[in-house]
Amino acid sequence: MRMKRLRAVFAIAACAGFLGGPAFAQSIFGLDFLGEHRTAGNARSHALGLSSFAVPDTGTALAANTATLSNLDRLTLSVFEVLGLTTAHSGGLSAHENRFELPAVMIGVPLHRGIVLGVGYRTRFEGKGDFSFERPIESSPSAFESFKHRASLFSIPFALSWAPTGWASVAGEFQIERGSISDDVSSIFHDPAFSTVDSKRMRRFSATSGAFSALVRVMPRLYLGAGYNTSIDYSVSEAFTFTRAEFDSSGAFDFRLPASYGVGAGVGVTERWWLTGYYWQRGAPGSAGFPQLAGSLESERLVAVGVERRGLANGPLFRRIPLRFGFYEDRWHLELPAGKPVKSRFLTLGTGWNLPGAPGAIDLSLEIGQIGSTADNGVDERVIRIGVGISASEAWSKRPPQR
Repeated sequence: MRMKRLRAVFAIAACAGFLGGPAFAQSIFGLDFLGEHRTAGNARSHALGLSSFAVPDTGTALAANTATLSNLDRLTLSVFEVLGLTTAHSGGLSAHENRFELPAVMIGVPLHRGIVLGVGYRTRFEGKGDFSFERPIESSPSAFESFKHRASLFSIPFALSWAPTGWASVAGEFQIERGSISDDVSSIFHDPAFSTVDSKRMRRFSATSGAFSALVRVMPRLYLGAGYNTSIDYSVSEAFTFTRAEFDSSGAFDFRLPASYGVGAGVGVTERWWLTGYYWQRGAPGSAGFPQLAGSLESERLVAVGVERRGLANGPLFRRIPLRFGFYEDRWHLELPAGKPVKSRFLTLGTGWNLPGAPGAIDLSLEIGQIGSTADNGVDERVIRIGVGISASEAWSKRPPQR
């Protein structure tokens, strides 16, 4: 089957529903593009509705703002894992899936007082989709077609954070970008006289990028943060393989993910109660490699707010653990159909506690929301995400060799 049939597969998946026991990508709206972007940060950030960009987070190397790494005075390892529970609706059809993401990992290494090196792994986009349906093919018996979609674009950051004064810190990152997107289609005919037909498109992405961020304490309980990520110019190699090898082909193209910026604020109403806010925007990407989306790609923006009640050092358990609440709306880079933006809206909450007997913490987050709407986009996705973040640290010093 020719690869142009993939467009029909995408349309059926996004607009007509999922048939034959499907699963879908990071979001169903990302099947024919890069997917839903993942915002940097840990479970605390997600519990605050992605709004904690201007909040100092001294216990983790996975803070939303890399400039806060300079607060670390111990070797720190942080891991953040998310489980997503989703239900998609389109017309009278629905589909369910449980989905794990690859965990985000970051190590913070203090080099000098106020200077910290960070190295880690972050997923930028991730997708998985398996579904099947029956469709007629002209001049042949009807075929049962299956489609498999796999996508993973990730970043390996090398960050350096510096606090030149007690009221400001800055950070820079060099990021290695890698990833791939594969689409496999198989046509299985009911008549045994016809053989199964397979086709596959594989795209491999590679690039480097940079990022800069800052955090400033304007007043004892007022923090401002700002960040900028350079554009990512991916070099993409593309290979097509078919059941009959003589039809195989390959090519290459360039794809640009535009630069983005974000600004945030954290305000302490009291010592314990804090309000947070964040605004982030990225320009519209091009449609190179995705011609079916020409005219349907726009700039993406995120608006987020949060409230945190910080825990006390002593007292009953309920007063010692923090309480966090938030809300965010993310307008996607995709429009489905053209002129109808896809929006995510989520309510969030969470808490955390210190690790017993060692420096570190465990944080929990819960996000409940919806991506898209059947009225505007023809399909929606109801999502519950459960996040667990763990940070552990120890003193960074030389030890005598073992004998």
